[in-house]
Amino acid sequence: MKVVNTKGGNFVKGLAADGLFGAEAGEGIRPELEKLKSLKNIEPALLQRARDREEEERDLRVLDAYNRFESGLQEILANPESGLMELRAGDAQSAVFEVNDYFTEEGGRLRDGLPDDECRTRFMDILESRRKTAVDAVARHQSQEYQNWKEVTAAATIDSVLKAVNLSPDAASLKHGERLLEGAILRLYRGSNPEFLQLRLLTVKQAMYAGALEAIGVKDPVTALILCKSWKAQLGEGHYDRLYEMLEPQARNQHMKQEFYALRDMAEEQLEAELEDLSDAEMRRELREMIMADRQLRERAQLNGEKERINLACRILFKRFVEGVLSTSDILDSGLDAEMRSMWLLIFSRKDEMGTDEALITIVQEMVEDAVSEEYQIYAAIPDGLGGADASMLATLFLLKDNPESRLMINGLRDISERCEIICGDLRDQAAAIRDFLHRVAVLVSKGEPFSITKVRNEVITDHFGKAEAKKEMSETEGQGLDTPVEREPVNHITDEDEVDEHEVAEEAEAGQLPKKSDEE
Repeated sequence: MKVVNTKGGNFVKGLAADGLFGAEAGEGIRPELEKLKSLKNIEPALLQRARDREEEERDLRVLDAYNRFESGLQEILANPESGLMELRAGDAQSAVFEVNDYFTEEGGRLRDGLPDDECRTRFMDILESRRKTAVDAVARHQSQEYQNWKEVTAAATIDSVLKAVNLSPDAASLKHGERLLEGAILRLYRGSNPEFLQLRLLTVKQAMYAGALEAIGVKDPVTALILCKSWKAQLGEGHYDRLYEMLEPQARNQHMKQEFYALRDMAEEQLEAELEDLSDAEMRRELREMIMADRQLRERAQLNGEKERINLACRILFKRFVEGVLSTSDILDSGLDAEMRSMWLLIFSRKDEMGTDEALITIVQEMVEDAVSEEYQIYAAIPDGLGGADASMLATLFLLKDNPESRLMINGLRDISERCEIICGDLRDQAAAIRDFLHRVAVLVSKGEPFSITKVRNEVITDHFGKAEAKKEMSETEGQGLDTPVEREPVNHITDEDEVDEHEVAEEAEAGQLPKKSDEE
């Protein structure tokens, strides 16, 4: 096998019929072969083998040089980090020149290292064929990257224009955007179909105006709707219909808000006159409802604010009263009206007086009946005999009115009062139980830990009325035994219809106070 020179490039083919000394013989024959040929009695087979050996050596040297050349070429083309086929956009635009430079420089260096002209000729024929394929591949890559570069740059320019217009959608920005878009599209795509270029330019201009309107509509839908009508030609039918449908309800809402804030503080007669001037009956109706609801809300907020102001002032005065530092000057400077100041002067005059059980029970009953709706009403009971400590605990309980369990606390006070009336009816016992309940709740609330209101109520009832209730039940049972015979029943029968308390049952069983049947029965 040998590398031969053909019109189509360099290929490995079989030997020609006349061998080395045929058409290709000449200056490429080594002197050793010339000398061998001149010898007599040389066998033809040996001479032919010598010729083949010479051709094979040439081919090996040529192919070895080519392999080294190809290895370097692959490194230049396909290196993952710096290969020409990995370059993108503008970086790839000199790739063909770099390939040609490599063929010239490295190919020339390897060619000069070959031993004779025949090897050099064969090597350069192979390189010329390889140059065509390499340059063709790199040129295609370079061309594709050029198109990509152009598309990406044009898209980025369009995006930059749209962002700039959206950020500042004024006339100057729009004019600048139009000129820049024309330059980006018409200049980057020279030689393209003019109709296609105009269509593309029109499309991006429409997108620019649509983006500007959307940006304006975020802050000022009314102005955006007006511009939408005047920019109908620049927007095109598609963008115009979409934006008008989007902006029209937003502009109406903005108009209603503007009218609402202009009308909300007007007197009734002037308000009605302004509303009648509106041509949109639906807007007129909705505005009237909005203004009415707003006035009711503001009146309620003003009333609640006044109540909170009074409560806060009374809370401050009561704190100073409990600390023993309340003065008439504090009352005068409190900001309360004359009636409230008179009430606090009465409270001030009751300094160091003991509270009464009747006053505590009365205010608790009012709280149970929801007659107390404001904190200051608790302090108003002090002149009627409510003690300072009692008022403090009730005020703490009242401040928990927004707590989900506040109703359970009020019900606990009611249950304690009702149980006292059933068992003994003693006001002192009732007041003591109420104070105990309020104190326990206040302590548990101050700890910030979850607790059961029902459990606290049951414990208070058991501690204060458990024994008295057991005695009453025993007395009633003995009275029934004197009149009529009674069949034996379980000893854990409890007659209280309202509650069955495990603590009460346990205490009565331990004390041996549960009702028993006498031997006489």
